Amino acid sequence: MFDEIRAEYPDIESEHWIIDIGTALLAEQPERFDMIVTMNLYGDVISDVAAQITGSVGIAGSSNIGKEVAMFEAIHGSAPDIAGKGIANPSGLLQGAIMMLNHIGQEDVAAKVANAWMKTIEDGIHTGDIYEIGVSREKVGTQAFAQAVIDRMGQQTEHFTPAHFRHLPPNMEKYAYVRRPAANKELLGVDVFVDWKGLKPDELGQLASSANGEGMKLSMITNRGIKVWPDGFDETFCTDHWRMRYKMEDGSVVADKKMITRLMDRVTEAGMDVIKTENLYRFDGRDAFSLGQGQ
Repeated sequence: MFDEIRAEYPDIESEHWIIDIGTALLAEQPERFDMIVTMNLYGDVISDVAAQITGSVGIAGSSNIGKEVAMFEAIHGSAPDIAGKGIANPSGLLQGAIMMLNHIGQEDVAAKVANAWMKTIEDGIHTGDIYEIGVSREKVGTQAFAQAVIDRMGQQTEHFTPAHFRHLPPNMEKYAYVRRPAANKELLGVDVFVDWKGLKPDELGQLASSANGEGMKLSMITNRGIKVWPDGFDETFCTDHWRMRYKMEDGSVVADKKMITRLMDRVTEAGMDVIKTENLYRFDGRDAFSLGQGQ
């Protein structure tokens, strides 16, 4: 999806990074990044890293903008270890509120709050997570910090660039999602995950092969993502969580989905405990499942 969309904007420079080196570069060289597009799970991690770079995970707000509704919050979690102690930094929630004010068209109010917050930071009134001897002037709790911001409403910053938010018309064109045409979807087999206490993959391979039938045949067993049958390595450390891959022996598609459930019955009858299954599909001629490491 990212590759498709960025092709429509050739004048915008873009780079692709895998999550590990991308996060490392964000921590070391945050100035390289203007915007990060990623999945929700990675975004949850990266947003905390980005906030911590600025001083604390407690000072960043976030927004979730939908077509009809929007939600604004602090990026951090509930922090149960400090709940009720009155020491949490309220800045993240305040930044979320500033985003919300901008979203609903109250840019002047948003700027007033943002400037009061920055003036508080400038004056050295800091909560414990950002307090630093020699830099901060007063260490305060949640209520005192909030009151300090209130006291500075209407004041301007002396060192930080004053906040000024541009009004965005409410009728801005929104991206219209267009559902793709349905792909040609073919079922090729199934991964059956089992809880098996044995330690020898060859023994499981023999047991699992007894469930072959209706043209479906065991083709691979993995453990922790590593192929252990056939032709595995004795040195591979195995847990009790195994994946057994069954595919049509002649390479054809599975004609009847009930073949999958009947296969599960045979696996169960062979004495194996099925944890879950994942069907193996091909979309428009491309396999949509991964190979086992070592295949």
